[in-house]
Amino acid sequence: MDEFKTRFISWIGKLLLIVIGRSLRISNVGYGFTFITNRERAIYAFWHDCFFPLIYFFRPKTNRFRNTAVLVSEHRDGECLARIIKPFGYRIVKATSTDTGRKGLFELLKLDESSLAIAPDGPKGPRHKVKDGVLRIAKHTGLPIIPIGIGISNKITFGSWDRFNLPIPFSRCVIYWDSPIWVEEIDEYVREYLETTLTKINTRASALL
Repeated sequence: MDEFKTRFISWIGKLLLIVIGRSLRISNVGYGFTFITNRERAIYAFWHDCFFPLIYFFRPKTNRFRNTAVLVSEHRDGECLARIIKPFGYRIVKATSTDTGRKGLFELLKLDESSLAIAPDGPKGPRHKVKDGVLRIAKHTGLPIIPIGIGISNKITFGSWDRFNLPIPFSRCVIYWDSPIWVEEIDEYVREYLETTLTKINTRASALL
């Protein structure tokens, strides 16, 4: 039964991604976008509730973000997400929230030239709270974190832990790419800075709609 649910949810997810994704009117702003369009490797960080527009926009098959890996959990939700996005050319790195700095990091290093996309408040929250995993990966790989804010003009908000936002077809989306953050030390100051930055640029992206 669990396998049937996983397949069904994955099929629905792929269908929504294709149908809704093609209709979205996406604008990109911010210095971080210039950084990544120069083919610089980075860690893309964004809140779990608003990643839908990014999945379609990032898709490696467009060659815009070739060699992009996505960190997903080893739970069923992560398996569903992996099945949804893998056909679009993404590489998958599976890790639990407790081993992000170990197993997930080692798998990422094997991906060689890949950038990494990660929701630092996933896979199960707390909502809009940065966990240390993304900071550990940034420190040990030397890759900068690009905080990303997303604004969606029309959306459906679900009652899940993250209050996931599903764009309505033909919605306008603003993706705000903030300046790169290099992590030299993992401490509360860096964690709070990334957390505050993500909250601030999501508000800014919504204001720019």
